[in-house]
Amino acid sequence: MIILPVFGVFSELFPVYARKPLFGYHVVAISSFIITGLSGIVWVHHMFASGTPGWMRMLFMATTMLISVPTGIKIFAWVATIWGGKLRLDTPMLFALGGLLNFLFAGITGIMLAAVPFDIHVNNTYFVVGHFHYVIYGAAVMGIYAAIYHWFPKMTGRMYYEGLGKLHFVLTFIGVNLNFLPMHPAGLQGMPRRVASYDPEFAFWNVLASLGAFLLGVSTLPFLLNMISSWIQGPKAPANPWRAIGLEWMVASPPPHENFDVIPTIVSEPYGYGKDEPLVASPMLSTELASELS
Repeated sequence: MIILPVFGVFSELFPVYARKPLFGYHVVAISSFIITGLSGIVWVHHMFASGTPGWMRMLFMATTMLISVPTGIKIFAWVATIWGGKLRLDTPMLFALGGLLNFLFAGITGIMLAAVPFDIHVNNTYFVVGHFHYVIYGAAVMGIYAAIYHWFPKMTGRMYYEGLGKLHFVLTFIGVNLNFLPMHPAGLQGMPRRVASYDPEFAFWNVLASLGAFLLGVSTLPFLLNMISSWIQGPKAPANPWRAIGLEWMVASPPPHENFDVIPTIVSEPYGYGKDEPLVASPMLSTELASELS
C-alpha cells in the first residue's frame, strides 16, 4: 500500500519523458484496485515462522505470490511505454527509472520470501531488511524524489538546477544499492536483524552497507542545496517545461487562484502523447499555453 502512490507517479512520468501513451492504461488502472484488494489478505506472510497452521501458510503463500501478477502487469506496461520512446533523461525520469529497477529487484526477492520454506530459512535476518528497504527507499523514496523534481516548477514557478539533480540521482542510486544489496548475502549467511554487534564473518557485508548508508546521507546535501537555491533564485519556469499532457500543466506556474477561469472539458483520453489529440477543449487556453502543448 505504501508503494501504490509511487506507482501512480511512475505511470504519470514515463509517458511524459518517453513521449508515448501509457501502454495498457486501463489494465494498469485496474491492477491498482486488484493490488489494493489482495494486499488485505497477505498479512500472515509476516508470521510464517510462528505457530501458523500449515493450511494457513499455504493459503497466504498463494495470495502473496498472486499479488505479483497485477504488479508485474504494471512493470511490463511501464517497460512497454519506455520501449522505443524518445527518452528525455531529465532528473525526474532518472529517478523514475532508478526506482523501477530497484523495485524490480525487490519484487524478485519478494517472491522468494513468499515461499514458506525460504521465508522460514531467512526469517529475522538481514535478507528481509534488505528486501524491505529496496521497496521503501529504493523504489518509494526514489519515486518521491522523481515527483518532487517533476512538479517542482509547477509548485514554485522556478526551475531546479539540472546538474545538482543528476548528482543527487547518481549518489542516491549508488548509495541505495551499496547499502541494501550487501544485506542479502549477509542474511543468507544467517546474520540476524536488530543486533548491535555481529560476528567477524559478517564484517565485509556490513562495511559495504555502512559505506552505502553514509553515501545516502551525503546524497541529500545536493538535493537540499538544489531545492533551497533554485526556489530562491532559480530560472523562471514556463507554464509547461516538460510539454506534458495534464490539467495542471495547462495553467501558469505556479498555478493562479481558482486554477481555471472556465471549468475545462476533457475531450480525449489521458496520456495521449503522439496522438495529436488535445486533452481539453482548446478555446479556454491562452495562445502561449496552446503553442507549448502543440
